[in-house]
Amino acid sequence: MKTNLSFNLNPEQLEIVTHSGGPQLVVAGPGSGKTRVIVERIIHLIGQGLKPSEILCLTFSEKAAEEMKERLEKITDVSDMHISTFHSFCYDVLGDNVLDSGIGIGSGIMSRSSALVWALKNIDTFGFEHIELGNNTVNVIEALIDGISTFKDELITPEELSDYLEKKFKKQVELVEDVEQYDYLQKLSDLLKIYIKHQDYLKKSKLIDFDEMITSTIALFEKKPNVLARYHNKFKYLLVDEFQDNNFAQLKLVKLLSPEGNITVVGDDDQSIYRFQGAYVANFKHFEESFDNVTMRYLSENYRSSQNIVNLASQLLQNVPQRQPKQLFTNNEQGQKIVVARCNHDMSEVEFVVNKIKELVGTNIFRRDRSERPLSYRDFAVLSRRRIDGKKFAQALNAYGIPATFVGEANIFNSSTGRDLLAYLDIASNPTESGLAIIRILKNSGISDQNIARINQVAKRRKRNSSSSSDFVYDVLMDLNVPDLDQLDELFEIQKQFQELTNLPHQNTVSQTIFQIMMSLTDLYKSATLSDSLADRKKQVILKELYNLSLEFESQNKNGTLSEFIDYLKLLGEFDVELEENMEIRDAIQVSTIHQSKGKEYPIVFITDLAQGKLPLRYQAKKFYVPNDLAKGLLKAEDEKSLALQEERRLLYVAMTRAENQLYLVFPSKYAQNIRNAKPSEFLQEIDFENNPLVELIDFTGTTQETLLQEQDKITILQQDLQSKATKFVNQMQLESAIARIADLARVKYFKQNKTLDGFDTGDLFSVESNRDVEALLVGEKIPLINKENLRLSATKYETYLKCPLQFKFAHVLEVPTPDQPYFNLGTAVHAVAEHLTKMEKEGIKPTPETAFEILEKNWNSDAYRTKKNEQEYYAKAKEMIQFYLNWVSENNNKAIDVEKRFKIDIGGVAVTGSIDRVEQTPSGQYQVIDFKTGGVYETKNSIKEDTQMNVYAMAVEKIYGQLPEKTSLFYLKEGKMLENVIKTDNLERVKAKLDQVTQSILAEDFEARPEKGACFKCAFKSICDFVASD
Repeated sequence: MKTNLSFNLNPEQLEIVTHSGGPQLVVAGPGSGKTRVIVERIIHLIGQGLKPSEILCLTFSEKAAEEMKERLEKITDVSDMHISTFHSFCYDVLGDNVLDSGIGIGSGIMSRSSALVWALKNIDTFGFEHIELGNNTVNVIEALIDGISTFKDELITPEELSDYLEKKFKKQVELVEDVEQYDYLQKLSDLLKIYIKHQDYLKKSKLIDFDEMITSTIALFEKKPNVLARYHNKFKYLLVDEFQDNNFAQLKLVKLLSPEGNITVVGDDDQSIYRFQGAYVANFKHFEESFDNVTMRYLSENYRSSQNIVNLASQLLQNVPQRQPKQLFTNNEQGQKIVVARCNHDMSEVEFVVNKIKELVGTNIFRRDRSERPLSYRDFAVLSRRRIDGKKFAQALNAYGIPATFVGEANIFNSSTGRDLLAYLDIASNPTESGLAIIRILKNSGISDQNIARINQVAKRRKRNSSSSSDFVYDVLMDLNVPDLDQLDELFEIQKQFQELTNLPHQNTVSQTIFQIMMSLTDLYKSATLSDSLADRKKQVILKELYNLSLEFESQNKNGTLSEFIDYLKLLGEFDVELEENMEIRDAIQVSTIHQSKGKEYPIVFITDLAQGKLPLRYQAKKFYVPNDLAKGLLKAEDEKSLALQEERRLLYVAMTRAENQLYLVFPSKYAQNIRNAKPSEFLQEIDFENNPLVELIDFTGTTQETLLQEQDKITILQQDLQSKATKFVNQMQLESAIARIADLARVKYFKQNKTLDGFDTGDLFSVESNRDVEALLVGEKIPLINKENLRLSATKYETYLKCPLQFKFAHVLEVPTPDQPYFNLGTAVHAVAEHLTKMEKEGIKPTPETAFEILEKNWNSDAYRTKKNEQEYYAKAKEMIQFYLNWVSENNNKAIDVEKRFKIDIGGVAVTGSIDRVEQTPSGQYQVIDFKTGGVYETKNSIKEDTQMNVYAMAVEKIYGQLPEKTSLFYLKEGKMLENVIKTDNLERVKAKLDQVTQSILAEDFEARPEKGACFKCAFKSICDFVASD
């Protein structure tokens, strides 16, 4: 079969893409077209006769998997192809084989955050004998949890660690001679205690962590060869991306999945920067030793960077011991010299970056797509080794009016949004001792400082006359018996709100309480949806994360109280837990860590704080590591300190190779908090930055002092506070207060422009003529909510839009969280049973009630139900539905040919995806579709003809199997009723035309509300919608 390649390949790429026979190891330099080569390799394999469903592609991150899918979707149909992360693949394997694995994961995934809280909460039960606990408890817990992960990464079980320690401690004489080793082994014995308890907790709670997904899948494959054989039959070829980031366990999984060597792995050992997360530094060597006749190939041409950048980056790696040299090159222009800016002060470093960006923005630059366009803000990246070191750059850029996204700044517990929600939770849980939280809410609600002081004074007087633990702020607020108090109307509203707030925990679960506070009782979430600004998007992320934390808390604490959840959050707040924001803004400077920049590219890159102790960081030994005589992977030739230094060098290499046109390496000669001058990074010295012909050295003496930046910060903070209050007052129609805050904002703006308030006149603010065209008053470009290239629709999404476009926006564009419903868990569990039983049918195994109910038990999540009685009722319904299914199967003469069949079709130029529950073939060869429903019957014989899902499934079947199905049917398991829809071409075309119009409306962002009394009453978003139909 002829290979259909979609773009021109250089000779190296062509060899890799068309490789035949045996395992292939590809070492791909930065900017060498690695992802494109993998895509073309997949297309070539399909061209050679492999089915898309026979190809398995594993990646390191969700982002990489999505990028791979997006690129392939532009070329071929990937609905049957399995492209996922290692963890997602393993989670599916365990879910599909619950009867063989013996692992129940019905309660979900235990994150690292939850593991840290669990360990901190139970620290007194571990019985440590050798680890000293003092004010270092948080650091010790982090080290222990990460230590457990380290041992799991190397597939070392608690039993194996226990046996190892037992043998070691029997050799007392040898240990006494090595005091350091003896001390470490004693600490390992303490680690073993928490390791055992951690595993017991996961099993008892039906939880699984990310490490366990890999290790349990490997254990399943090794113990059950028949299960592994099914995956060998299913996947004929394996591709692995970012191979350098894989740990030892992932390498073992790769070896199990590809015993015949039908595999291509792609990576770059020079870009291995995740050793701290368990990346196995000997991956490439071990791969060569694990397979016979490995073909090693290189991608050496860099398509991203200029010649000077490529050459200087290559020089950086020349001092790496035992590194296999690579001849990287580029045919791009020579480019400008790399600028090394030696600044006299750390704040001068900030000033240099800000000034250079201001100077370059708007200047033309020759792009890699051969066009010439002016630089915009999004073309710049400011990279630092640590997140905390990037903050000063983001603050300075914003202070000077330059938009900048600071990846990682949305810490839940430090954000104003998070603190607001936590204040409400404190009041709901324990109102009489939440004076500080109450005062925060009063200030946010516009209550004057004078009135707050009056309330506090009365509360203090009552406190002096009482032995109660109450601070009496809540009591005073409830009776408002306070002299000279005004703003009474507002205070009465707050009083009523607090009364409702304190009733919530008695009537709701923790997650329901949080949802009510976010969505109904306050404007926390609604106010975060009023604009598409980065600040509001961050607020949404924080609120969603807090809600998700409550769901995770409930999964592990079935009867947990709000007070316990607050304690949980306080424990979690002890750790440095940041959000994965995944937010982009159209035109802003990207300020991030080097790790977060991996896989990205920018025309202009600044790498900052290239000073000793900053990059490379000072070496800190890992608290827990796998001893060499216990390790299962290849032993490292270098010591840990040397390996850490090498990774720091690779980190700088990754940062340098993000740059396309111009690279700036910046460091200060002095930090404000240090007496001594700072030395340039040893990496700069290695490349002889003062004499290197590829480098232009600049000595920059700045005028900006830290105090000036702090003043800018104060102004920015004041501005943000006033903006927040003005918005809140507008939302509440307190227009006089809103106007007062807007006038204050005008003062701030005038001061920022003129550095004085002399000449400021409030009257100028209101001299603006009224204009009905509001859009003409908006400053700047509206940020589109939808990117057509990334948009994915489905039958369910179409149905939501047809009911109410605004509901579609809330659910699928803004992704507003909604509370879990017990029926959703029932539906998920029943669907899982139907899926498993259908797979058994395909393998010729007759399903039985015993097997079906065992699968149900494995997939059942008791934590989704508030009471045992409630759970028993739903469990009985589930069993009844499954019996209906079994009765139907026993009388069904059709042959099941596919289950959960994934598909992708095109409607209106947008990808529509989904999966079909069951595809059957009749004895006469006709196709039929069955979709299982666990809810009530909502379609009729007439309405099903127009049902979006039924018609989309028909279109998908035609694309996949080459002919339209005879019929598509809804099987209502709750009532054992089958509702059939005979497919007719004219009706199908009419539905498709309607969906095409809907697609165009979605792309046009037409999200007008369609309020209907009944629908609005049931809508999950009614609390944040301004268009709810009235009674």
